[in-house]
Amino acid sequence: MAGQSQADQTLDLVFDQLGLQGRPPHEKYAAIENIILQLQQINQETPINIKTTGSISEKLCKFGIPSSLEEQQRAFGKNWEWVGDMLLPGHPYDIAVSVKSFKAKERLLASGTGSLLTPTIGWGLFDDPSEWSEVRTRAYLYRGFIAIYMPQRTLEVVSRNSITVKNINDRALLRSLADFPSDLENAIFSDQRLSGRLDVRKL
Repeated sequence: MAGQSQADQTLDLVFDQLGLQGRPPHEKYAAIENIILQLQQINQETPINIKTTGSISEKLCKFGIPSSLEEQQRAFGKNWEWVGDMLLPGHPYDIAVSVKSFKAKERLLASGTGSLLTPTIGWGLFDDPSEWSEVRTRAYLYRGFIAIYMPQRTLEVVSRNSITVKNINDRALLRSLADFPSDLENAIFSDQRLSGRLDVRKL
């Protein structure tokens, strides 16, 4: 459609194929694994450029953010985009989210705040389990990552040693994309004074 970005056109095609057109964000996110399969098929037929896949990934990630966090969510300034794609409201400090597409490479590890005072969540369509050796996975802990979300199909073939790596809260560092919305929802403070903010200790 004229005026639409390539990312929006590609997602509209996927949503049409899956019967998700016009559905609310949370329903689209619930079909994240099928969306990824469709994107991979499209990419095999006609490779999607890196910039477009990045935009698609960010849009999909935002679909998984609970509505109660949306108003306080904000983007990094242009000079700080290397840190991540958005900040989610946390207490006492906010939480960075670094979104990548099919490959983590060095870009994910080099992103983030590098500090657990303002921890980082990684989110991606990662399709290469070899990127997640135990040594490599533990390196993310030193960069202040508190969780990394990936497709269930990838997670299932990552080595068991990597799967058992725990974050500072003694929870799995590597997680399924499907768990992203509920993990955030369960970490929102119930205290009215901190309403709409995340308790890092619960992630």
